[in-house]
Amino acid sequence: MRLRRRKALADFTYLVTKDVTEALERKFGYALAEDAKERINFIEDRFLREFWAYIPGSASPAEIDAACLSRDIELEAGRSKYPVVSLDRIYMPNADRYLEVTRITNPKTGKVTIGPRPGSIALKEQVSGIRALGKISLADVGMFDGNTLLEICSLLEGCGIEIGEIYLGISGNEAYRRISGSRRVNALNLFDLYEWVELRDFFGIDGRNVGASNGKRRFMPYWENLSGWASISSPNERCVERMCKRYNKMLLEVLEEGGFDMERIGDIEEYEAGKLIA
Repeated sequence: MRLRRRKALADFTYLVTKDVTEALERKFGYALAEDAKERINFIEDRFLREFWAYIPGSASPAEIDAACLSRDIELEAGRSKYPVVSLDRIYMPNADRYLEVTRITNPKTGKVTIGPRPGSIALKEQVSGIRALGKISLADVGMFDGNTLLEICSLLEGCGIEIGEIYLGISGNEAYRRISGSRRVNALNLFDLYEWVELRDFFGIDGRNVGASNGKRRFMPYWENLSGWASISSPNERCVERMCKRYNKMLLEVLEEGGFDMERIGDIEEYEAGKLIA
């Protein structure tokens, strides 16, 4: 796995997973040509070279390629003796079954709830289908504080589904200690996390899910609330917001040149709750 760190006198890690190409191919179904992938990888690297200047000095920057992380998660989960149910298609494209669940954020209030991904059937129906598998292994890209994963585990276990093991690519140390005390957890990369962001959330093709309207997904990119969702200090928020939008434009130019259907990405929603807080 390509895990890159810069030397720093810091106790906590600010982690970014480079996943724009994987999101475009596995989430939106784009068939990217090799030259487009190379251009996107160049844009990602260029963004991060600029971005690291804006994280707190107390945090050590680190980045992981999603392709490597995806390969390692699938390899590890492939050893499971139970059917593997994944929470993430981007990092696990070959699971036995998927639970299409996500955090849904109300743009007016900021309240976060667990619900089905836009375009998916109700969670109750999804869980009913998973119950037929018997004992399962659960897989996800990772966890920051573990709250969402615990909520999903409780949802499944409350419906009579036994979870034999959990496979994660990334975990915060505190979250790992918290959950591994009561469940069998296999985490490939452990960090004392200051923050963890998936790069697609900065690039304006994903972020906090809002829901769906007229068949189109609605979401809020992280530039809508950089201090709350990406731990960017208030003095740096405006600069990072402009940077995110600039790189979003670069990415969309690559996609437009490839003739891709931009409607698949969905509609960007404004985070009104952030204005109320401000």
